[in-house]
Amino acid sequence: MSGQTARLLEEFEALPEDEKRVFTVEFLRRAVPFDSGPLDDSEIAAAADHLLANLE
Repeated sequence: MSGQTARLLEEFEALPEDEKRVFTVEFLRRAVPFDSGPLDDSEIAAAADHLLANLE
């Protein structure tokens, strides 16, 4: 990771929670479309487990 990227992440972590959400939405709008390729069942299950854990 470059120093510039590390600084961006540090600045992001310093934002209030509502600003983090706003930033994330805007960042994802600008992000280049990303194709991760096909997911296997274990990756889908792990993502679902992570999501559910965050919702609790």
